[in-house]
Amino acid sequence: MSTSCNAVPPSVQELVTGEAPSDPTYAGRQHFPVSPDQALEVLRDIAPQQGWEVVSTGGEYDTKGQRGTFFRLATTAAPDGEQQTVSGVFYAEPSGSYVRISQNNGLPEVLVEPLIAEIKKQRGNR
Repeated sequence: MSTSCNAVPPSVQELVTGEAPSDPTYAGRQHFPVSPDQALEVLRDIAPQQGWEVVSTGGEYDTKGQRGTFFRLATTAAPDGEQQTVSGVFYAEPSGSYVRISQNNGLPEVLVEPLIAEIKKQRGNR
């Protein structure tokens, strides 16, 4: 586990799951009630509003086939002019998908709440 991961606030995890995390230092995964491809489409919509852009995507495979959908994000307007990039994967699971939350290798925390809000909006759960 990387020591540079920020803890996901309990309120963020609670938005989708309806449950508070049992471990207050939880910083691993965020689950979504949509497929990896649907989560990626929503990410494409909300990322520019937060200063990010989806710059590449693809299937994430292992020896058993496709496990999820890969994405690479880049900042669009960094104050110092230096562009930041991160990569992550929306992994498939029976209830939808999940993604790792991380500033270095996953979904940046700044995108979690907007992504959850848009998924809930599209699902009619306002």
